[in-house]
Amino acid sequence: MQNYPQELAIIKNILRQNPEGMSVTDIAKALRKNKNTTGRYLDILLISGQVDMRTYGMAKVFTLSQRVPLSAVLSYSKDLIMVLDKESRIADINDNFLNLLHLTRKDAIGKNLTYLKSPGADVHELVNSLITTPSEEGESTLSFQVKEAGERIFKQKSIPTVFDDGARGVTIILSDVTEDILRERELRDREERFRMMAENIQDGLLILENDKNTFVNNRFAEITGYSFEELWEMDPLTIIAPEDRDLLKPILELRNKSQQGLFEFQANVRRKDGVYRKVYVRITGLQHENVMYHFLIMTDVTELVSKGAALSESEQRFRMMAENIQDGLMILENEQFVYSNRRLSEISGYSTEELLTMNPKDLITPEELQKVMGLLKDSLTCTGPPVTFQSWIHCKDGEKRCIYGHINSVRHGETVSTYITMTDVTAFALREQELLDQISRLEKRTTGTFQVPRHQQSGKTQ
Repeated sequence: MQNYPQELAIIKNILRQNPEGMSVTDIAKALRKNKNTTGRYLDILLISGQVDMRTYGMAKVFTLSQRVPLSAVLSYSKDLIMVLDKESRIADINDNFLNLLHLTRKDAIGKNLTYLKSPGADVHELVNSLITTPSEEGESTLSFQVKEAGERIFKQKSIPTVFDDGARGVTIILSDVTEDILRERELRDREERFRMMAENIQDGLLILENDKNTFVNNRFAEITGYSFEELWEMDPLTIIAPEDRDLLKPILELRNKSQQGLFEFQANVRRKDGVYRKVYVRITGLQHENVMYHFLIMTDVTELVSKGAALSESEQRFRMMAENIQDGLMILENEQFVYSNRRLSEISGYSTEELLTMNPKDLITPEELQKVMGLLKDSLTCTGPPVTFQSWIHCKDGEKRCIYGHINSVRHGETVSTYITMTDVTAFALREQELLDQISRLEKRTTGTFQVPRHQQSGKTQ
């Protein structure tokens, strides 16, 4: 066995001349060796991949292996390829690997991988990975920094290798998957951001792909009362209350025809526990390549509707009260008319629509305007008690009427609301004026009747 390389070369030459194949006995006769020695030579060639063996019953037929030279694989492959012997020395390496490391073949061939130094890349992780499992077949992912290119990520594959002399080694193949990994990272980051957004919004969100549920957030489960497992298997539209099912016809048409568009409606949903909730639903259809997406966004508006109904009821009570009091009522917001009741229209003769377009000072007579506007200005500070006033106003028919009023202002944020109530006291004012006129006339008469005689004024006696 000492001259086995020469014997191996002779066997390969014999098989080359007999492409149809030969048995161990035939090869032994041609080699002029016994079958045991010839069998050992064939085992070396078989392990190293230089010959192939086919079995026909009990007979084993050997043929010369049709192999592609490793140099060709190294030259034309886009991957990075390095062949290591059992001592982790570099037996061969392709140009792509050398270019990445910024090394020449002289710098690499025959060098132990442990002492490999690269001026162009940080191969510490690469070296550690290759030294740790140099002879084990498998795949892994590693990365290292390359000058001017940043981080490069590779999928590493280790293939056990047998050299021509029967010695064992390993072939390392690195496939550059940097772009794929970076895209995957970006997709994961985007998906993570989407999930964070979707799980933290106040609306329920459910996504269907070709009518199959693919995503549902926590809020949707909270609104409906169903678990995630139940929502995955059910049609989300079945939770709509039976009395509102007619609203679903346009949506079903949208889904069945795979049309893009937006549909929105307000309806009641029946939770799993039987409780009804008022929701606002928006369904959007979107076609992307071969997938039809439907995004169902559900907002629970039960409390808002209840508050709205309470506000509407409160406003209705206010209007009933305001419209039935015996005083005229005017409400200003930041000195602009926003409301007047029926009684104010009766007093002034102006309709509600006309009053809302007027300036409050247009009602006051010129002689009273300065006094009333001064009181109104004082009230707008919202610092003092309500103020009272008595004034004459212009009516639409030209008549003047006397009113007795209260002014009270309240601040709500940036809005100052001013409430002015007016009582028509014209009859009292006219009677009061008439009494004053009578008193004045009586005073004049009394003064004329009891005049002092002229001779008494001079102090003479007749």
